[in-house]
Amino acid sequence: MKIKRIISYIPLIIWMAVIFLFSAQTSENSSETSSLPAAILARIINPDFELLNETDQTALIDKCQFAVRKLAHFSVYTVLGTLALFALSFHEKLNAKKRILFSSLICLAYAVSDEIHQYFVPGRSCEFRDICIDTLGAAAGTAAALAFSAVISAKRNKKEKDRITG
Repeated sequence: MKIKRIISYIPLIIWMAVIFLFSAQTSENSSETSSLPAAILARIINPDFELLNETDQTALIDKCQFAVRKLAHFSVYTVLGTLALFALSFHEKLNAKKRILFSSLICLAYAVSDEIHQYFVPGRSCEFRDICIDTLGAAAGTAAALAFSAVISAKRNKKEKDRITG
């Protein structure tokens, strides 16, 4: 079981590295990363996008880029929350409440450290709002992992009950 516990942390650590690499991008590179999804979203939101003048197109893309960037924060931390809970699931001495608490604390601490890291990256900033968005994303990931686990557990219990009652 100890080897499984160690291996269970590998996806979590890799995902933390992915987040770190995103955060290490300068503001210019980060904007490039989110510009294509923002432009696509702008065209979806406004079917007459091509008829807008260039100033209005740019303004709409900028608004969409803000939404895309915040959704990216939420999404990457949703995955982090799921992976943190998964890694902690191999600690049989921890009950479910402690696993959820520790998973939440790991994600919160990483969100704070991520924002502090961004403070030192050219053109980036440290924002409390992003810590909140990250934490909500992690909570969503944790909730999704718990729901998935409950469904799997219920199916196993039903199969076991059906096997016994025959």
